[in-house]
Amino acid sequence: MRHDTTANGVRAMKPPVRLTALLLAALLTLLCAGCSAAGAEQLYALPRLTGEYVQLEELIDGYISGGGEYAAPQGGAHRQAVQLRDLDGDGVSEAVAFLADSAHTPVVCVYRLGEAGDYELSGSIEGAGSAIGSVEYADLTGDGAEELVLLWQLSGDVRLLAVYAIRDAGVTQLLSADCSTFFVSDLNGDGDGELLDLTLDGASGTLTRYVFDSRGKAESTAASLSDGVTDVLRARVGYLSDGALALFVESAWQDGELITDVFTAGSGGLANITLGAGGRSGTLRAAGAFAADINADRVMELPEASGALLNWYSLDSLGRRTLALTTYHDYDDGWYLALPDAFLNGTLRVTTEDALPGETETTFSLAGEDILTIYTLTGENRLDRAAEDGRVLLAESGATVYAAAITASDAVTAADLAAGFRLIYAEWQTGDL
Repeated sequence: MRHDTTANGVRAMKPPVRLTALLLAALLTLLCAGCSAAGAEQLYALPRLTGEYVQLEELIDGYISGGGEYAAPQGGAHRQAVQLRDLDGDGVSEAVAFLADSAHTPVVCVYRLGEAGDYELSGSIEGAGSAIGSVEYADLTGDGAEELVLLWQLSGDVRLLAVYAIRDAGVTQLLSADCSTFFVSDLNGDGDGELLDLTLDGASGTLTRYVFDSRGKAESTAASLSDGVTDVLRARVGYLSDGALALFVESAWQDGELITDVFTAGSGGLANITLGAGGRSGTLRAAGAFAADINADRVMELPEASGALLNWYSLDSLGRRTLALTTYHDYDDGWYLALPDAFLNGTLRVTTEDALPGETETTFSLAGEDILTIYTLTGENRLDRAAEDGRVLLAESGATVYAAAITASDAVTAADLAAGFRLIYAEWQTGDL
């Protein structure tokens, strides 16, 4: 029976990195969107660096020869040391180079193609601290051009969020603020980008929403995370039951539990719709499952433990919740089951045992009567065992087969199982930002 469920500062020398390789990687990224329309020869041929890229390589090599080095962003979606991006919206990509000077201070250089067809330095940004944590590009001012959003790594966990506009007149800083991590989103759904700055300070945290006007001036509103939050594990945007967008911030809590704060941006500004009395969200639960669209209705649901089961609730913009689904999750064997209503009419008991080598049985019982057994099968004869005694094949995943035996047909049908049985993927438990 398995269970009854009720260093010392020395810098290492690195070989020099050629811009040729970095630009080839950037070009492949830009070209991949058109690969489906390309011929076979084009698909397998590396792009050739044109004259302007050779000239750009020489330009950056000149900076590096003076004691500089490449210093790519440490995290986020954009981690290349040289990135091609159309910052001004004119259809021509600028080159954004992430470097460090001879004193190892991070520097961002933006190169633009001039009228003569050569790259020239359009502007540079010298940062504070030791590195660039991450970079994002977004049109925050609504003018069709993209701003550069940088997270500077100062020291330890101290970071600085900064927003820069790159225009013909050069570089203009639009914002500087303390930050732990940030997101670019559109919570109010008006089509304009907005910046969400999440900052942790001890056992408390704040989410600040910045909205920029056409001149680059930022207005901010803020709302608190639950008291007792120790670390943000994941944040994502999802829909509420009334169609509004919200940011779901899921954090580790002080007693090793999991808590979710849900933020909306209505006419009254940013609000935490889950924050209750005592400065804490009502979503505190044992760690294990994160918010998800569990029933595929395009609405994000929050899980709440109820004994061995999880009740999943949707929220509206006022924080009112509605039960959407109840599930049983078997994390050890990697599956979950959406429970039919008949399973909830009474006291449900779930037991799991290793019946045979390579065979685990999970049995659902109501009023002392077994109604369903789900088998997790491994080994060479797993498909044969999945067909024994009228068992129903549920799913295959690598070297594992899942099957079921229905012992009370009035409580569950094969159609119920096909609709409700799902495998658990790694995202459920990692929660990485």
